[in-house]
Amino acid sequence: MTSFLPSPAQEPADPVATGPADAVADLRTTARWTIVAVAGVGALLVGGGPLTAVGRIDDWGDTFAAFGGLALTVLGVGWAIWKTGEALTPCLATLDDLDAPEMASLRAAIARNPAAYYGPYRSLRELRTQRRLHEAVAADLAVKLAREQDPVQTKVFEQGLADARANAEEARRLQHRLLTLIHAWSVRHAVRSARLHTLAAFGLVALGAVLFLTATGDKAADPPAKQARSASAAPDGAGLAQTADRPTENRPGR
Repeated sequence: MTSFLPSPAQEPADPVATGPADAVADLRTTARWTIVAVAGVGALLVGGGPLTAVGRIDDWGDTFAAFGGLALTVLGVGWAIWKTGEALTPCLATLDDLDAPEMASLRAAIARNPAAYYGPYRSLRELRTQRRLHEAVAADLAVKLAREQDPVQTKVFEQGLADARANAEEARRLQHRLLTLIHAWSVRHAVRSARLHTLAAFGLVALGAVLFLTATGDKAADPPAKQARSASAAPDGAGLAQTADRPTENRPGR
């Protein structure tokens, strides 16, 4: 049995040295901070400010506009939190996911250096086939070794069993490494997608905030205008009162 384990001098660079598990943790930390930021913005926009501005609304048109603005703001915040939360949801990854559209960049990296990902095998299909073959050979040799009585043949079976088990273990290690990378790429794709959705959601939040401020802001300018009109009308009224109270003068000839 020939061992396919590469020698230390010929072993290719390990792409897992970059730490896909660490990358997943960092990506999910980014997603958590995004949720905190979105929640903070939502609390700022729909906190105490709208409650104090409600008293400035005195007609149904502004009431519906203010309600629509608040609804859009809450919808945008909820949308951003929902999509970002998906990046924090535990996901299942399989080797078949390597063919998914979001794995295009990973497939390109593998195509540039297949040996770094598949080891002595040329493709994922060959890797899976050879793993099953090495496991079957190891099981068969283990049975033969248990029945063998010849010392010379026993040593041959022992060596073959050791090689088969080593090759099977190496194939399992390569598959596990690919599975870890696929999982990291899935989380990366989810975080990137959440960023785009968060950007669109903030556009909705901004629209809702503008609509609400427009519905309540023009009412804030009404009281000063009314006071100005009242002040301008006061001298005329006062003049009329003075004219009414002025005594009638005695004109000559009467």
